[in-house]
Amino acid sequence: MSQGLKEQRRRDRLREYDATLAAARSALAVLALFVRGRESRGSGESLEEAFAAVPVDGAPALPAAIWVALRHDDIDAALDHLMTLSTSDFLIASHEQLDDGYRLVTVEENRPLPDVDRLPAQLAAFLQVPADVVAMVAGWGPDDPRTVAEIDTLLDQRFGADAAAAPTDPRPAPAPARSSATGLLMSAGEFTGLLGLTPEQRQVLATLVRQTTITVTAGE
Repeated sequence: MSQGLKEQRRRDRLREYDATLAAARSALAVLALFVRGRESRGSGESLEEAFAAVPVDGAPALPAAIWVALRHDDIDAALDHLMTLSTSDFLIASHEQLDDGYRLVTVEENRPLPDVDRLPAQLAAFLQVPADVVAMVAGWGPDDPRTVAEIDTLLDQRFGADAAAAPTDPRPAPAPARSSATGLLMSAGEFTGLLGLTPEQRQVLATLVRQTTITVTAGE
């Protein structure tokens, strides 16, 4: 194979590797929404420790640091943790060369692959959500309008409403404090300023206002 063709194949493999990492980041961004949604429905417990105590299919559980990274929406840190724990590689290129004993050996250029599939499974077990549902929502991506709504529904059903969500008041908005259907509402101070009352008259008016409601009619 010519050197030019080898370089082209290496560039193609690098693009495939970058696309794999981009897909992993998209999935992690959705899983971060699950994590932050669960945190907002917590009651002060240490969720990262509980997450790290949930093995899946007999495999060792992923560490608490991944939960913490997702809680802070630090996708790169979460990806780095998964790559450090990776047990599989992505082959970029290979070539043959002579070793010190003049034997022909194959030398490979590999990059670590983040084991992203372990995380949705462990997260699903921890959140008591079916693993295939978590995988499906992660596949939608963080920008899909269905994603946040579905995550809120899943977490609301299991852990209650989001404590950080703004409460909805079913009552109608109150009428403005300074208007009514029958006339103009004024404070005692405003009425005093309007009429230019003396200090003694202001005291009398203040006493009357504390004791009862005063209505001024248009008649003499």
